[in-house]
Amino acid sequence: MTLKHQMREEHQAYRRHLRARPELKRDLDRAISNHAVRYLKATGGGNAAAYHPLASEPGGASFVAALAEACRALFLPISLADGVLGWTPYTAALVPGALGISEPSGARFNSAVLRSCSAIVVPALAVDRSGMRLGKGAGYYDRALAGLEVPTVAVVYARELVDAVPHAPHDIPVDAVITEEGILELT
Repeated sequence: MTLKHQMREEHQAYRRHLRARPELKRDLDRAISNHAVRYLKATGGGNAAAYHPLASEPGGASFVAALAEACRALFLPISLADGVLGWTPYTAALVPGALGISEPSGARFNSAVLRSCSAIVVPALAVDRSGMRLGKGAGYYDRALAGLEVPTVAVVYARELVDAVPHAPHDIPVDAVITEEGILELT
């Protein structure tokens, strides 16, 4: 078992632990949402991109709606063929996507639309203090973020901010981390 695989399993187990304690997870997610809104407002409230959290991911059910209120337009990802992300402006009407992740229906854009954003909020299983993030292993976000000069912030629970994340040369670091404890700028 690789170190990345082992780390993914450990963090997924922690998230299952939180799902079994819905009151605790709700409180953590509420704090994360508040910090994420503050982060977006501090970037000027322009366009932003984010993710729609799965039940196990940080943010909770009201995460996307809260972020949408803090910016002009919020783009959410759509999983396309070959590990590519497309992006669609958020509307309250979400439909099940290809990977079972809720996504908006409507106009679709490629990742070039991210250049119009003042911030990009990305999911992670863990992040280290140099900004390297551990995702689920498919590389969707690394491909979408490659070559962008837009502030990127990963969202994790505080215990998922770790000393080191194994990474490859193609992995893209983030500029900041949001946890229930606050916002940590990494650059």
